[in-house]
Amino acid sequence: MLVKGTAMRRVRDDGGSTLVVVLIVMLVLSIGGLALAAVVANTTSGLVHSRGTAQSRAAADAGLAAVISDARRTGDVCDVHASGTAPKYSVTSTCTADKVTFESVGTGADGRTTTLQAVYDYTTSPAMSGEAELVFFNSGSDSVYFTNHVMAQTNGDLATILFPGGGLFECKTVVPGNIITKGSIAGQSGCTINGSVYAGGLNPYSGYSLYLNNSDLIQGGAAVVGNVLVAGSPGIKGSLTVPSTAKVTAGWGNDLKKPATDTTHIQGGIVWSSTLGQPSLDPWFDYPATATLLTADWPGYQIVTLTSTSSPYNCSNWTGKSNTFWTSYVTGLSKNTVVDARACPGGMDTAQGANSTATLGVNLVFIANHYTLGTLKLSPKPGTDPQAWFIVPDTTIDASPTCLSSKKGTPDYKIVTDASISVTVNSMMYTPCDITVGNGGTWTGAMYSGSLNDGGDITIYTSKMALPHQWGTGPGGSGSGATMQVLGSRLSQRDVP
Repeated sequence: MLVKGTAMRRVRDDGGSTLVVVLIVMLVLSIGGLALAAVVANTTSGLVHSRGTAQSRAAADAGLAAVISDARRTGDVCDVHASGTAPKYSVTSTCTADKVTFESVGTGADGRTTTLQAVYDYTTSPAMSGEAELVFFNSGSDSVYFTNHVMAQTNGDLATILFPGGGLFECKTVVPGNIITKGSIAGQSGCTINGSVYAGGLNPYSGYSLYLNNSDLIQGGAAVVGNVLVAGSPGIKGSLTVPSTAKVTAGWGNDLKKPATDTTHIQGGIVWSSTLGQPSLDPWFDYPATATLLTADWPGYQIVTLTSTSSPYNCSNWTGKSNTFWTSYVTGLSKNTVVDARACPGGMDTAQGANSTATLGVNLVFIANHYTLGTLKLSPKPGTDPQAWFIVPDTTIDASPTCLSSKKGTPDYKIVTDASISVTVNSMMYTPCDITVGNGGTWTGAMYSGSLNDGGDITIYTSKMALPHQWGTGPGGSGSGATMQVLGSRLSQRDVP
């Protein structure tokens, strides 16, 4: 019996050891399972986190790319606020003097965000449309030439000079303005443009849409549709934007293609664009000046009609020698006035008389079929700021300058500064034909014409003016010349924590 009991106890002792082993094994397996579960959970969380980060980064990249593309296409660079939903992003921009910072926040499906910050340089150029001081619609082989004979001036701000007809603009003087043209620009060694240029490239000069000779200089930036020659160093102080297919000759014989750049001749570098196109300029503004329009367009103005028999002034005695039209009538005006002289075959001719001198204290509008302005001296009365208009109507309403062919004994519909003038009243010339500079003197105000032919010296002090309803304004309307920004090269890009 004793032996049997001992054997049974041994059996029970072995069972207890087995149980302990089983428990230990189960504990180890449980710990391993928990560890594996933790690894799986952490891996899943990491994958989800990585996916959310990747989505938010992709969204931020997409937003930045979209805004940069739009900025190059539209010139909308500063104060951008853009957003998208698929992918989800929000982009803003802030400009300093010559740099713009874009900040793009992308959001993933799990709400995680990535913020990218990119810094670009940019230059300010004239806008593609809007009010302007000087507008010439020369086209084809007709070239407007600013030489030392045509010396544009400003009283502060840069002027806006438009060439919507697509002809060539040639320059050999200082131009204190921004130039926008559908045509091309050619410097003739001595041209300095104090602003920026935007050239559409029609009628290129020697194969170039922008041709800058040795000493020619653009102080701002340039956007040019076509090939460019920049011979001087620097010929362009800002950046140059050209199509990706363009050729840029930086220095004689040094032809560059995308993606090359040159900061010696083009200080701001070259931007090769796939979206740069023609500037969109307003078409010709037809002003027929009918009797109904005169009453409606110039409210409150007295309308005086000159004929061969009108009194006290008629088609004979408002021109010619020793008349009192300027010294007495114009100087004595106390009310805004329209003088309609279309019935006078020869139009206005101030060059015939030595008495074409007046001081003006009210607004004055002339409507005639021709003007020969010479020996004319028109100045504002002390304490007044009047305006004057010299208008040759365009009677063909077709959104283009219709210059009627002159016949013997009929007017030529031009405005000619035949002898030295001194017009210091803000005044506007309007004709669908040419403005021809003879011995010009000084003009203050604006010009809007089919073309400009220079031949004598004239100094133009520019100021914005408009005809009724032109550029959305009323008589004498003016406004700020719009500008656009030309985006340059990327300077830096980084993640923002």
